[in-house]
Amino acid sequence: MDTDKKREKIRRKALEDNSDLITSRNRNRLAFGFGIILALLFALIFRMGYWQIYKSDELKVMAADMQKVDTEIAPVRGAIYDSRMNTLAETVTEYELYAYTQYIYKDDSISADDKAKRILKLAEITGRDPAEVKALLEGEENLVLLGEGLTRQQVEEAEKEYPGDVVVKTHAARYYPNGAFAAQVLGGVNKDNVGRSGLEYEYNSTLAGIKGRTVRTTDNNGDTLSNSKTRYYKAQDGYGIVTTIDSVIQHFVEDALVTGMKKTGADAITCIVMDPKTGDILAMATTPEYDPNDSNEPADPKEKEKFQAMTDQEKTDYLSNMWKITAVSDVYEPGSTFKLIAAAAALDSGSAKVSSKYKCTGAIKVGGYYLHCLFTHGKENLKEAVGNSCNPALAQVALDMGASTFYNYIDLFGFNDLTGVDLPGEGLSIVKDPATMSDVDLATTGYGQGIAITPIQILCAVNSLGNNGVLMKPKIVDKIVDSDGKVVEEIPDTEVRQVISEETAAKMCDIMEYYVSDAGGTTAYIPGYRVGGKTGTANRVANKKYSDETNTSFVAMAPMDDPVISMICIVYRPTKVQYGAYTAGPIVKEITEKSLEYLGVERKLTKEEKKALEKDTVKVPDVTGMDSKDAIRNIRAAGLKYTVMPEDHSDQSFVVIDQYPKADTKVQKGSVVYIYSE
Repeated sequence: MDTDKKREKIRRKALEDNSDLITSRNRNRLAFGFGIILALLFALIFRMGYWQIYKSDELKVMAADMQKVDTEIAPVRGAIYDSRMNTLAETVTEYELYAYTQYIYKDDSISADDKAKRILKLAEITGRDPAEVKALLEGEENLVLLGEGLTRQQVEEAEKEYPGDVVVKTHAARYYPNGAFAAQVLGGVNKDNVGRSGLEYEYNSTLAGIKGRTVRTTDNNGDTLSNSKTRYYKAQDGYGIVTTIDSVIQHFVEDALVTGMKKTGADAITCIVMDPKTGDILAMATTPEYDPNDSNEPADPKEKEKFQAMTDQEKTDYLSNMWKITAVSDVYEPGSTFKLIAAAAALDSGSAKVSSKYKCTGAIKVGGYYLHCLFTHGKENLKEAVGNSCNPALAQVALDMGASTFYNYIDLFGFNDLTGVDLPGEGLSIVKDPATMSDVDLATTGYGQGIAITPIQILCAVNSLGNNGVLMKPKIVDKIVDSDGKVVEEIPDTEVRQVISEETAAKMCDIMEYYVSDAGGTTAYIPGYRVGGKTGTANRVANKKYSDETNTSFVAMAPMDDPVISMICIVYRPTKVQYGAYTAGPIVKEITEKSLEYLGVERKLTKEEKKALEKDTVKVPDVTGMDSKDAIRNIRAAGLKYTVMPEDHSDQSFVVIDQYPKADTKVQKGSVVYIYSE
C-alpha cells in the first residue's frame, strides 16, 4: 500500500514538472507569434497610410475615372446642294436587323415548316437570298446580322412579326438621292462617314461638324449616381455646301455623254461646263459613271460585268480611276484647241495680226524635221489658219513669237500653275522650259503637241477670251450654309489677272465664232445662236512614242457677243469615228443648245432657219399641278421625253410642282421635259 502511495506521489511530481516545461515553450511561441502579428499590423497600418494619405489624390482620380462614362455624340454631316438648293447629298438614318438564332430558329419547339416560312419571310423583309438567311440562322453565332441599310418600315415589320427575337440598331449613313448623278464631283465617304473623294473629301472638315460628349458618373451596374452631375457637350452639326452645279445643265451633260459613248465607242468622255465671266462650274461629268450610294462597283451593267471578272489589284486600280475627277486630275495633249492660245498670244504680243499671211504646202520644215498638215491650204491669213486648223501656219506663228514671248503667255494663261479649283487631286501640267527647248518643240507647241495640260486649265484659259481677257479662278462651291439654310460664308468670284487686252479678246471671239459658223467646227453650229469654238485631235502616247490612237476634243462658248456658258468636251480613244468635230462636236451642240434655251437666251433666227426649225418643233404641254402619271402621258403624247427631278426610283405618283421647259414653249420633237416633285 505504501509502495502504491509512493508511486502515485512520484507520478504527480513528474506531471507537475512536465506542466512547467510545456508552459515555458508555449510562452516563447506565443511571444514569437505575437511579434509577427504586431509586425504585420504595423506594415498594414503603414501601407494603409501610404495609400490613404500619400496616394489619396491619385486614388481619387482613378476612382472617378472608373465611375465616369464618356459617350461621344456624333454630329449630323452637312448636306450638299446644287445652285438651286436641290439636295445632292444628305445624311439619313439607316437600320440594321439582327436576330437571336436560338429563339427565332434553333428552338426545338419550332416546326420544320415554320422554320422554312421564317426563312422566306426574313428574306422578303431584308431583300436577301433565302439560302443566305438560312445559312446565317443555322450558323454557330447566337446573334446574327440579317440586313443592313434597311428602312424603318422593313425593321418595324420584322419587330412586329418576331417581337423579342430580333434587335434593331441604327446609324447615320450618307445618301445620294439622285444616284449616279455628278458622282465624281460629289465623291463619297467611307464607313465612318469621312470624306473619301470629291467634294466630300475637299470639304470634309466643313461637312463633318464637331463631335459632342456626355460625361456622367455611374455605379458598377452602369446606373447614374444620384449625387453626381451629368455634363453634356452638344454636338455641332456640319455645315452644308451650296455648289455652283445647275442640276438641269448637269442632266444635259450626262445625257449627251451617254449618247456620245454609244456613237464614238470611246473609252471615256469628260465634259466641263462653266460660266466664263465668274468661273462657276455649272456641270462636270465623266463616263463611265458610278452610283455613290454603292461606290465599290461601276453603275453600267456592261462595265460591272467586266469589273467582276477582274483580279483584286485590277479592281483596286479600276475603282481609283473611277473615283478620281478626270476633268481636274488628268493631263493630256490638247492638240488643236491650243491653237487659240497661240493665236491669242501672237495677236496680243504684236508678232501677228488677223490679216498676217501664211502659206501651207502640206508641211513645214523645222530643224530638219517636216511637220505635216492634213491638207494643203495654200495662202491663208491668221483667222483662216485657225479656221482651217492648219498645223504649219500655227507652227510658224509660234516660231515668229519666239520661245520667250510664247511661254510668257503660256504662263499668263495659267498653264504653269494649278487653277486652284476647290476639288481634290488637281493635276500638274507638263510644260517645257523655254530656255532649253528646240525650234521643233516650239513649233509643235503652237498646235498643241509636246505640252500636256488638264481639261480645267484649257477651259479657264479659253474663258478669258470671252471675259475681256481676264482669267478667272474656277470654283464649284458658292456658299456655306447652316442646317437652317442660313448663309455662313459666301465664296466670292476671283479674278486671277488680265492675260490679254480687251481688243485681243474681241478678235479671238470673232475667230472662234468663224470656226463654228464657216470653218471646221460646223458640227456645233446652232441656228439662231452665235456659237464659237475650236476642235482638237491629238495622238496618244504609247511606249514613249505617238500611236495611231487619239484623244479628240471641242472647246466652245456661246453666245459670242455676250457669253453665258463655255465648255470643254474630251473624247478619249474613240473607235467608231475620229476627229473632234465628229466625236465631241455633236455632244457640244446638244449641250449648248439645250443650255442656252434653258438659260433663256433668245434665238435670233433668219427666215430660212425659222422655216427649217418649225417643221420639227412641238409645243410643250402644261403639266404643272398634274398627277405625275397623267403628266407623263401628256408629255409622251406630244412626242417628247421626260425626266423626274430629283430622280425618282419608285413607281409612286406625285404632284408636279414645276416643269422645264415651261408650257407652250416650242422645242424639237424628242426633247426632254423635266418635271419636278416636292
